[in-house]
Amino acid sequence: MKTLLLFVLSISITLLTQAQQRQMKETGLHDSLLLRDYMPKSIFKIPHTQVFKAKYPAIDMHMHSPRGGGNLDSIARAIIKNMDATGVEKTILFCGTSESFDRIAAVFGKFPDRFQLWCGLSITGSDNPGFEKATIAELERCVKLGAKGVGEFSDKGRGYDRNASKQIHLDDPRMDPILERIADLGLPINVHMADPIWMYEPMDRHNDLLFEAYYFRLDNQKDILIHDELINTFERALKKHPRTIFIACHFMNLTYDLTRLGRLLDKYPNLYADCSQREAYIATIPRFAKDFIEKYADRMVWGTDQGYSLPMYRNSFHILETLDEHFYAWDVSNTRWVLNGLGLSDATLKKLYRDNALKLIKE
Repeated sequence: MKTLLLFVLSISITLLTQAQQRQMKETGLHDSLLLRDYMPKSIFKIPHTQVFKAKYPAIDMHMHSPRGGGNLDSIARAIIKNMDATGVEKTILFCGTSESFDRIAAVFGKFPDRFQLWCGLSITGSDNPGFEKATIAELERCVKLGAKGVGEFSDKGRGYDRNASKQIHLDDPRMDPILERIADLGLPINVHMADPIWMYEPMDRHNDLLFEAYYFRLDNQKDILIHDELINTFERALKKHPRTIFIACHFMNLTYDLTRLGRLLDKYPNLYADCSQREAYIATIPRFAKDFIEKYADRMVWGTDQGYSLPMYRNSFHILETLDEHFYAWDVSNTRWVLNGLGLSDATLKKLYRDNALKLIKE
């Protein structure tokens, strides 16, 4: 009897699937609507809160300097205009190194009350003994020109010097004098470690971030460290350099496992994390994410990393501040997941938006 019931259920599911496929063919959706173009709109009649400004004055700890052409002075003033409109009092601007830093510093350095400039690290020639001296010399030059921190320093698996015969990662002994000099100078360093784990997983029907992961896929790259290995390199660097203040951007790309990030925050007092460019991920697990951020409210900072448009700022505030449910933000989010608000407490918002940043940034 049980076997017969399972057989009937299997046939029913098959027929239902065939009926759904037939309906899609009849409506033309089967072969005309691409999944990349699928952008549903919520029809739920539920509260929707418009958040135009951050609830408390905010410091954006993660923005990149403009790339390409354009009038930098006009761009700087446009960013400031949008910051004013959304309650952002200061922005940490990642400016690169060498000529890139000089070009950005010459313009954005005119607005020290609104922008703080952070430089990159030039990791080249790491096969050569003593290469770190040139890296440190460039770092010190940028500091003299106004750099107050280092970032974003990124490793998605290939290391920092793609021309090196041996990959150099954050825990490499060749990085030790550089990270120690950063500590000597009293600079925090923003580190982008790995990418979201979905980018390293097979691009198949089980990957629940497939249509974003495919665009940034890393599963097809050879000779790179995978996600777990990269997180381990970060931990080894944290352990070796307790004087160096690290800010792991994007929740250290551990939004899928915030418990692991929590263990690292518990273990290493020199570690902080920013929430930039990952609001859409935590907005799918709002209750768990809220508990995490409330618990580690002293170690989290706010950042954007998505340009400087008004919708971008406001979507971030919408997610962090409200308890709204089931909404989308297609204009500022790549993610096909439904978004929900976390409704963080006032005490946590104050720390996240501003207070923790003031502990980290060097005036």
